[in-house]
Amino acid sequence: MTSKYLYDQGWSEERARLAGIEAMWDVGTRDVLARHGAQPGAAALEVGAGGGSVVAWLAEQVGPRGRVLATDLDPRFVEPLASDVVEVRRADVVEDELPVGEFDVVHTRLVLEHLSGRDAALDRLVRALKPGGWLVVEDYDWTSFGFDPDGEVESRAANAVVALMTQAGFDATFGRRVVSELAARGLTDVHGEARALVIDSGHPGSAFFTLSFDQLAPATVQAGLLTDADVTAMRGRLQADDWHVFTPTVVAALGRKPGADPAE
Repeated sequence: MTSKYLYDQGWSEERARLAGIEAMWDVGTRDVLARHGAQPGAAALEVGAGGGSVVAWLAEQVGPRGRVLATDLDPRFVEPLASDVVEVRRADVVEDELPVGEFDVVHTRLVLEHLSGRDAALDRLVRALKPGGWLVVEDYDWTSFGFDPDGEVESRAANAVVALMTQAGFDATFGRRVVSELAARGLTDVHGEARALVIDSGHPGSAFFTLSFDQLAPATVQAGLLTDADVTAMRGRLQADDWHVFTPTVVAALGRKPGADPAE
């Protein structure tokens, strides 16, 4: 493996953690994809399919004449979606080949930022496009992230989690560069969109932050980034109901492969 993805799909709360991501970002993702290739009859590729919510929506969009290929390092949550329209594959986008020149739209969300081999992965996604097909890459820029109130415990815990992920290949500001990365690969109509939220502890998206910390906290202690006392204090803060999170900014980078429009 070129990169080590730290979140374990086999963890008991992983599906709930992924549901937090879906609660925050699915509405915007669907809007972007509907405007960039996710149409009836289209062939779509979803890389890093996660909990499968985007795959299920893509299957509805492309309809019975379309096709969706969903890949993930561990596709356990997506496998129940397999059908005449949806094909599910276990695949590592850094190391495993994808079909070449087959897709009207290729999408990945919050995946490339984790990969030290992201350049090779991005090249592979571009190759998977048909001429005229759209590549949609969504990744975080963590610059906007923070808690309110943001005390010493919150800051230390957030910095420790990002540091741990960075050691495994994570790039907390990849979202700032992803539009340029698409332009550098010769795509046309390259542009970007961005969105961020301010959520409270009652928002379903808060599960992403609380459960991400729960899963990685033992590793931060083992790495010397936090103490057991820090973990206990942060868990106490997350169980309170008086905080807000300024989320990272999701940057959607969009670009089209030169050539004929697949719909033409």
